[in-house]
Amino acid sequence: MSVGEYRVLQWSGGFDGDWAAGGVDRYREGEFDGLSLYSGGGWTPGDLEFLGELPGLRYLDVNARVSKDLAAFQLDGLEALTLVTGSRRAVPDVVQSSLRTLCLTDRPGIAVAGIWPALERLRLGGWRGSDLEFLRGAERLSSVQLEGRRQKGGLAGIETCRSLVEFTSINYSIEDSAPMRELQKLREVKLMAAPPTHPHRRISGADLAAATLEKIWISNADRLEDIDVLSALPRLRNLRLVHCHLTAEDTRALAALTRTKVELIDSR
Repeated sequence: MSVGEYRVLQWSGGFDGDWAAGGVDRYREGEFDGLSLYSGGGWTPGDLEFLGELPGLRYLDVNARVSKDLAAFQLDGLEALTLVTGSRRAVPDVVQSSLRTLCLTDRPGIAVAGIWPALERLRLGGWRGSDLEFLRGAERLSSVQLEGRRQKGGLAGIETCRSLVEFTSINYSIEDSAPMRELQKLREVKLMAAPPTHPHRRISGADLAAATLEKIWISNADRLEDIDVLSALPRLRNLRLVHCHLTAEDTRALAALTRTKVELIDSR
């Protein structure tokens, strides 16, 4: 099976059985450079040490309960990694210099710039953090999606990610949007904090003033500042406000966004 530029071996425990029964041979004989691994049928890998037997592995997707999964971080040739294992073992102090795309469930030791210096796309599930210091210095990141656990916190660290084009936070209450002011390549921002997540504290249109912005979605904000600034954004085409408190001044500013599709959902 092809996934983008990769030739990927799909292995499902429910269909293919135990990996030890021939997985390495099938990978080598098929001249694959990628592996998608799913448990099932009573089989789940005890660890991922066998990955070291797979020559030229560039793409890895593991969706299985594997506590001992640290071998995935020892593969320097990887370019794309999805590791959904439920493991809370700390990311080891290594460098995966070729990795460009990463999907991971939260765990200790994540420090993007130091471990994945070429990373461009990050999705982090079950995220427990209260700031974005783990992103500090990640100058190549273009897309970040953080899936929180209804916590609140800041954005400190994101201001250094100056290549960022897309930023999404889910179930995370923002204390202050000020660090986003440094991000002048942004095209899409989604700050989603549906109740019972706490409302965002301060979100200002002046902090979301990149001339490249095309889409802004915000949910659960008690107060929005400087909405009138958004009328100067030449590419803004979609503004969606969900469960946000709006003043009369806000309503007038929204009416002035004649080039933008404004969607108000349970906002008042």
